[in-house]
Amino acid sequence: MSSSVESPPTSTECTRCRIKLIGPEWSEAVDERRTVYVWRCPICGNEFETIENHIEQPLPGAELIEEFLPNLMVG
Repeated sequence: MSSSVESPPTSTECTRCRIKLIGPEWSEAVDERRTVYVWRCPICGNEFETIENHIEQPLPGAELIEEFLPNLMVG
C-alpha cells in the first residue's frame, strides 16, 4: 500500500534567541506516528525538542481500488 511520507523538518527557529536552525541534532521515532527531533542552537546553547505527527494520507479512489482489487487477467 502506498502512502505519502513527509520528509523530516530541515529547519526551525531557536525557542530562546530566534535564530534559524538548519537540521536537527538528533531524531527518534517514538512510535509509527510520531518522531521526536532534538535541536541545539550553536549561538545560545539552547536545546529543545519538537514532535512531528505523521498522518497517513488516504489513497485516491482509483488507487485504492487498484490496491485491493487488482485487474485479473483470465486466459
